[in-house]
Amino acid sequence: MFDRIFRKQSKDSEVQDDQDKCAYSAKSQLTPQEAQDYWAKLAQKLVVGAINSVDYTAERIFILVSFDEKEPTIDMFFQMDGQLRMWNDLDNEDYKKVISQSLVSQAPIIAKQVNCLYDSVNMTRLAYAQVQYEFESKTWYLHDVSLDSAEAKLDKYPAFLKWFDDVSKSIDTIPLDSKHRITWGPFKPVY
Repeated sequence: MFDRIFRKQSKDSEVQDDQDKCAYSAKSQLTPQEAQDYWAKLAQKLVVGAINSVDYTAERIFILVSFDEKEPTIDMFFQMDGQLRMWNDLDNEDYKKVISQSLVSQAPIIAKQVNCLYDSVNMTRLAYAQVQYEFESKTWYLHDVSLDSAEAKLDKYPAFLKWFDDVSKSIDTIPLDSKHRITWGPFKPVY
């Protein structure tokens, strides 16, 4: 799915692998808003991939992307039948295989492309991004954590588990058809 996003055609119409190159360079003259819009489109593709990976059985999807150059990751959990489950704890082996091969494995490519994109417009890179999707209302939310924010210093795994715990305390109070985002956990302080 993501392979097509990160390929570009050469002048000879040959497809070249862009994994080691930036999709955009400073010559592209993108605006910061266009860079953010590009990232939002990639985030939407992650949501679509996650929905498809579990055959539309999830009530809600929660995704955390880490843009760390050395160890980029995509972590996710799902609400199914009212229960939260980490993707690697799902009962269906086919779901886990698709998630692993089609989504989680794409983290280095996505991180590199978004980092290059943000660099090309002189924007502060992202440390993390969180995505929430609510199946019933078809509502999705994107929360970016830039490298210059206090939340960027969070240790990813404990913060991810804290987000999971915070969501588990919130899901019973928010109806499935609501257009209301659920907590971002420790990645965004409560104001």
